[in-house]
Amino acid sequence: MADGIDRYVLSPAATWYRDGDELRVFSDEVLLVRRCPESMFEWLEAVSAEPAGLPAPSGTHVDAIVRTLIRRRLVVAPFDRSWHSSAWRNQVEYFAALGLDAGAAQDRLREAHVTVLGVGGIGGAVLAELVGAGVGGLTLVDGDRVALKNLNRQYLYRRCDVGRPKVDVAREWVRERLPEAEPTTAMETITTSEALVPYLREGGFLVVAADHPASLPEVCAEACLERQTSMITGGCGLRVGSSGPLIRPADVPAFIAAHKEAKAAAGAAVTPMAASFGPVNTLVGATMGRDLIFGILGVTASTTSHRVELLGQALA
Repeated sequence: MADGIDRYVLSPAATWYRDGDELRVFSDEVLLVRRCPESMFEWLEAVSAEPAGLPAPSGTHVDAIVRTLIRRRLVVAPFDRSWHSSAWRNQVEYFAALGLDAGAAQDRLREAHVTVLGVGGIGGAVLAELVGAGVGGLTLVDGDRVALKNLNRQYLYRRCDVGRPKVDVAREWVRERLPEAEPTTAMETITTSEALVPYLREGGFLVVAADHPASLPEVCAEACLERQTSMITGGCGLRVGSSGPLIRPADVPAFIAAHKEAKAAAGAAVTPMAASFGPVNTLVGATMGRDLIFGILGVTASTTSHRVELLGQALA
């Protein structure tokens, strides 16, 4: 076919159904083909049961149907099924349905390194997504201890953890769920770029989920510029949260300039609000986790920033 793939499998996100001579293929949308050729039904029946895939059929009316199936990613290239005995079976199938080289994508996550600065409400939610995705390299940095007031939104921690360093509990949580990971930790409150640099990896990623000092975004950006590390930030307000974008090293100088300009326009540093609600932290953290995972995989997002609606309608 024109896309250069010589064998295809049915997308893991698609199913199909025959009703007489009508073909319905279900995914995010429904594709209906009327007067579908018999050879198309025969091919779908065969390809649905063949993990190695089959060449696309050809013939009158069939070529156009096949092109549509390929364009909508209802059929995709065969993918690495060696992950089927792992915790990431469904995720690999998800990547395949997106049209990625699914096995290579999962390998890339396993080999990636992410530093999480702040493992509280947002950072803990991002960490959960990274661990669930199988990110193998993790460094956790946080100077706080678990407090009772954290437990409404920081789900890594239990009442019995109150008083313990957050990074110690978070490391145990990671190793229970991802035994092959060897997370490194630092109980430290970062206030300068020099202090952060040792915890970053060249070509790695930084999650900025701490909210103090007020200069922290610039501090982190300067450290990322020195270490050629990508970074993502996020935060929660009362009705609106922010997530991202993922900032690559080449874009860090522009981020620093924009942040300084915004601070100058505001006239004063904003103190983070004390109020908190667990679901909104999780929503922002999960959004950051999604964008970071796609960034590791090189999937280009169509947006340059995210505004996360936390409360759609004001209270009466």
